[in-house]
Amino acid sequence: MLKFRIATIDDVDLYFKWANDPVVRSNSYHSEPIKYEDHVTWFSQKLNDPNFSFYVFFNEEGLAVGQVRIQKEETETVIGISIDKDHRGKSLGLEMLEKATDDFLSKNPNEVIYAYIKKENISSIKIFSKAGFQNPEECDVSGIPSYRYIKTI
Repeated sequence: MLKFRIATIDDVDLYFKWANDPVVRSNSYHSEPIKYEDHVTWFSQKLNDPNFSFYVFFNEEGLAVGQVRIQKEETETVIGISIDKDHRGKSLGLEMLEKATDDFLSKNPNEVIYAYIKKENISSIKIFSKAGFQNPEECDVSGIPSYRYIKTI
């Protein structure tokens, strides 16, 4: 059973580690490594932005196992997830997605959450589908064949 809290500035280094993990970078639409100074600036700004929700998840031992980010953009609300490399393969993603989206949608009941997933990322496709994301549509994101899924209340 995972627990979560909203991220704080104290999580900046943890998020930096997760963001630059090679698997996370390869599944990202912007796969180049992130510079620490750029990350600190970006993270600090987003923590104070009411359009961003950063969920940090912890296991029973209190270890940080991953994060879910939900961001309201100009035309849609987009979700992203990453799991710490030491905790992958433990079926945590489904619980993380369910808890984060349930919390977010309970506070924002009229929102539609969009997930953009590369076609080659089969594990994410499976986990998002199990977490209630539906109606996959083929799309192109930065020249990369992808799917767009949605989730509502």
